[in-house]
Amino acid sequence: MIKSGLVIILMALVLEIGYVLADQDDSSPGPSVNSRGTIMPSDAARPEKQVLRSFLLEGTYQEWFRTVYKAMHGQRLIAEPLIRVDKNFELLPAAAERWEPSEDGLSWYFYLRKGLVFSDGRPLTAHDYVYTFRRGADPENAYDFEWYYRPIKNWGAVVRREVPKDSLGVHALDDYTLVVETGEVCSYLPALLTYSWVSPRQAVEKYGDAWSTKPETSISSGPFYLTEWSKSDRMVLKANPTYYGPAKPYLETFVGILFNQATQPPALPAYEADEIDFTNITSQAELGRIQADPLLKHELNTFTAFNAFYLTMNTYSGIFSDLRVRQAFSHAIDRNAIAKSALQGLATPAYAMMPIGFPAANADLHSVQRFDPVLARQRLAEAGYPDGKGFPYVEMWLRGGEAGSTKDAMEGIQAMLSQNLGIDIAVRNVERKIFMDALNGHTLELGLVPYGYDYVDPSNLLSLWMSNGRHGWRNDLFDRLVVQGGTIVGDRDRRRTVYQEAERILVEDVGAVFLWHSQNNQIWKSNIKGDAIEPNIFGYRAWRWDQVQNLSTTIYFTNEPRKGRRVSFWERLFGGG
Repeated sequence: MIKSGLVIILMALVLEIGYVLADQDDSSPGPSVNSRGTIMPSDAARPEKQVLRSFLLEGTYQEWFRTVYKAMHGQRLIAEPLIRVDKNFELLPAAAERWEPSEDGLSWYFYLRKGLVFSDGRPLTAHDYVYTFRRGADPENAYDFEWYYRPIKNWGAVVRREVPKDSLGVHALDDYTLVVETGEVCSYLPALLTYSWVSPRQAVEKYGDAWSTKPETSISSGPFYLTEWSKSDRMVLKANPTYYGPAKPYLETFVGILFNQATQPPALPAYEADEIDFTNITSQAELGRIQADPLLKHELNTFTAFNAFYLTMNTYSGIFSDLRVRQAFSHAIDRNAIAKSALQGLATPAYAMMPIGFPAANADLHSVQRFDPVLARQRLAEAGYPDGKGFPYVEMWLRGGEAGSTKDAMEGIQAMLSQNLGIDIAVRNVERKIFMDALNGHTLELGLVPYGYDYVDPSNLLSLWMSNGRHGWRNDLFDRLVVQGGTIVGDRDRRRTVYQEAERILVEDVGAVFLWHSQNNQIWKSNIKGDAIEPNIFGYRAWRWDQVQNLSTTIYFTNEPRKGRRVSFWERLFGGG
């Protein structure tokens, strides 16, 4: 028995030494180089281990200016944009080394770096971006994201077929100078053009829209290129050996395991089985399980999404034309209670349109629409409805079959309005088209609206509230301030102050009752490292999709084991752990 025990111990010891040697072998005394010649960080695992796997919603194409809403993730990785954005939402040079406005502010000059090429060897020049933007505006292309580029001069006119494509305000002065004209001074155009992934004209003209769907026809200008797209199975991108831009990747391979919208993948079980390296967590039950797990809780990352859920009201006529009624609603809702109950782990209270961490967001606005049931009843009484007496019948609409935690939250709000104001509000789920028609037509009396940002700039979340937009609310001073903010170039502090003043008007005049911002929960392997996923200036880590082009080129796998994953020698020997 003693000999047998010694044999077992010796065998276990040999195994332990093997584990240690294997770990040591994964590092090298000096910096290593990956397949495309990029010098790797000193703690990086071997190049063959630089493979990132995640689930990926299958789309139709991988060309940004063909489709956005039905596109594949790879569109942001196989093409080079003019500008990228970092984790702190600062703009980074990409194809454009630098940019500047004209003296009158109606044009922006983008100076492209030389030496960039497509994967077929053809040089990438300003003329390719001219072609790309014209393709986006071409009515024959029927681009589903064309509205985003309306600040570009004549964009809308081209889409409406009023002028030819060559009238679009995008021109090449020479091979490496691109000029983008705007109809009005547009200080945020560079932020807008972080979404500017170039389309390869030679591929589009030869293979049509399907050029990006097959490795043999796909042409890359970005950090990765397509090597496999097996429908309903997987998509594989590899580091592009012909990419000479500033975002040379550490990763060798990205593997997307494909799924469709109707059949959601078992993300957390796949993560625990080491089949994927990253995923979003949207289930409260799964979130609770992760938080209780000794390993997974260290790999959970949470941050506030750049969106807002709010109650919109028709202030042009009816009961909500009275500011005191709107104020009563804003003070009657306990947002903290909602975030801690129906939306636990999925939301954080909202008191304004812009969440903290979004450029120009103002924490000082939190008190304006604070929960104060006494003040709420006072305002309602001042409006002529003491304790809710005489208040007319009102329906609170939800858009397109809202269910689950969102519906629970709205039923909670319904109860708060009853308890704190003495009024009964009916909650009604309305078909999406009917809801949107009523919203855009300014006939929606009261409804829940979720809205997420398009680009990281205050102009994006505030211009939505201008009087020419979708909401039944108008304030002329607000309109003037938002327009003014869009014209301020080169003075960030003044621009921030103008937008903050505009948002204060929106909140104080109760253009909406702001309820919550979504809370994103993500989990990724603790041996994934990189500047893009280190805490930003706001103090949180995020695997943000607006930054995927920067993130995917700066992250890498380290040669260290995942936190908590290693099992000790004695645990291996005697079990447990």
